[in-house]
Amino acid sequence: MSFEELLREGVRLNEELPDRRGSFVEHPNLGALLVVGDLHGELDSFKEIMEWAKDDQCLWLFLGDYVDRGAFGVELLTALLEFQLERPDRVILLRGNHEDWEMNYHYTFADELRNKGLIGALPSLLLWYDSLPLAAKVGELAAVHGGVPIPVPEEIERLERAKADDDIGFQILWNDPLDESYWPRGGGTRSFDEGAMEAFLSLLDCRFLIRGHQYVPNVGYKVNFGRCVTIFSAGYGMGWPRAFLYLPEGRIDSEIEAYVIRI
Repeated sequence: MSFEELLREGVRLNEELPDRRGSFVEHPNLGALLVVGDLHGELDSFKEIMEWAKDDQCLWLFLGDYVDRGAFGVELLTALLEFQLERPDRVILLRGNHEDWEMNYHYTFADELRNKGLIGALPSLLLWYDSLPLAAKVGELAAVHGGVPIPVPEEIERLERAKADDDIGFQILWNDPLDESYWPRGGGTRSFDEGAMEAFLSLLDCRFLIRGHQYVPNVGYKVNFGRCVTIFSAGYGMGWPRAFLYLPEGRIDSEIEAYVIRI
């Protein structure tokens, strides 16, 4: 398939995800789960994680930010879309803040498309961006790219109605936990504290929050408030450890850091 054809198939698969309600998708996950953080055009990082997992029949959850910064965004998207086509019932792709044409224009993916003669694929790409869910509940995990929206919605239906360009959707894509390394991103982004995290987890009846969005130099992951885990799966060409989360039984029975894999 061409790149455009794969994008169109990806839209269909995203829209047909079981138990999807608007921008929210729910999966009971009765088996193994592998969660991948930001990849940012690093095809080699995705391949290394696939090699680590071998032919594991696990559910794959991706937290967004597939393009920009790295040089192989097209190749990575192609690999991800083919991967989803091969196992449509075992792949969930969430939207990140870089699944946005304005971000692509200011970073690198717009130029990459032009340089690779694929700017004509833009309409299909934007439709694919819009087809990606913003939040997921997978077993006992709540998953977003960025963080908890402030104020925390009182009803799940508000999450289901969220859009990437409205206030709640924007914050889901951009917010960060409030800790010693927090720095304001501006533009309407917010920080969330432990109380907000607890309210969000209560809303979704989950035990843990899994997110990407923040690179963690020399580590690849961090834990906030004991139950919020940031996973970053790109190395930015710096040789930093890249992390992902693997739950062999689909649940967390000890400290969540025990389930973080670094490569």
